[in-house]
Amino acid sequence: MADGDGQDSAPATTGRGPRTAVLGTALLLCVLVVVLQLSTPPSSHIASVLVAVPAVIAFGFGPPVIIGSAVVAAGCRWLLLPTEPQRIGSAIGTTVVIGVIAALSCFVVRRGERESARLRKVVSVAETAQRAVLRPPPETLRHFRTAASYLAAAQYARIGGDLYAVADTAFGVRALIGDVRGKGLDAVSTASVVLGSFHEAAYEEETLGHLAGRLDTGLNRFLRDDEAFVTALLVQIAPDGHTEAYSCGHPPALVLRDGTTRELPAGTGLPLGLRALTSAPADTDGPRSAGTLLRPGDTLLLYTDGIAETRNEAGAFYPLAGRLTAYQRERPAPVDPQHLLAWLQEDAQDYSCADTYDDAALLALAWPPGPEPGHLP
Repeated sequence: MADGDGQDSAPATTGRGPRTAVLGTALLLCVLVVVLQLSTPPSSHIASVLVAVPAVIAFGFGPPVIIGSAVVAAGCRWLLLPTEPQRIGSAIGTTVVIGVIAALSCFVVRRGERESARLRKVVSVAETAQRAVLRPPPETLRHFRTAASYLAAAQYARIGGDLYAVADTAFGVRALIGDVRGKGLDAVSTASVVLGSFHEAAYEEETLGHLAGRLDTGLNRFLRDDEAFVTALLVQIAPDGHTEAYSCGHPPALVLRDGTTRELPAGTGLPLGLRALTSAPADTDGPRSAGTLLRPGDTLLLYTDGIAETRNEAGAFYPLAGRLTAYQRERPAPVDPQHLLAWLQEDAQDYSCADTYDDAALLALAWPPGPEPGHLP
């Protein structure tokens, strides 16, 4: 709580009841020490226990009260040692020093609590914004069962700019995953711009290259930082299963099939927000991938580099493809996308060191086993 001058007089978690208990304990300690000292020879030095009074007061009160308790304790020691003037100075000095140390410690703790409260408030606002931006995809989309997840790196660094989206368009199912440079509300705001552009342009642009150009144009209208950019991967799955990808500086998608894991070929371009640095037009198609034919039983996984760049204590990166292959062999098809993502998050965290796990977004599209697309009713 804060008093009228804006200074914290007690921890936010300390109420009137606990503070009364702390004050009562300190007073009882003073009375007990005085009684024992008066009933025993001066050489017993029981009065030295009074140095603990400021430390006890620090559990429930702020620096002003702590200093006041130190003065009271020093006065008690002076009254209990009138016949030993040679000890009065050191006794009072020790009590005052303990009081000052307790007051400084209390000040540091209060300041840390205020900063933690401020960070929690900022994180809470950003998390709310992020949840509004990153809405879960529909559980089913055409042939596919879908799942998405976002895993944070740490308690106070958990607001990043990872993003994902899917859309059912006339060109087929289109998916986006991306990673904004930076963290915090600015990153969430940038992610919302990219997602907004995707949900509009995905239904209009005929090719993934043109779609990437639309996203880049929309982002450049928003960005004010010349060094800001967004890596992104766009995927298109036609009704017959023909799948293409376009990478804007982003890791490739992975295809899980028959116990194996392989990369989905992709055309390549610059990260979103950086095309203005080149002479190429923003809507250029760029190199197109040869494409892959997905079939029933396949699962497509899109991810951000937070999971692929997780390192263990030896500094080795998380073997994403190898672990996905092991997952398929341990659990026969069909793949449950929700279970896959939950397992992948837990496995990567178990592999990582405490400080090498970054934000990670995952998007999975699993095609349940069934007839080939050409034989669909």
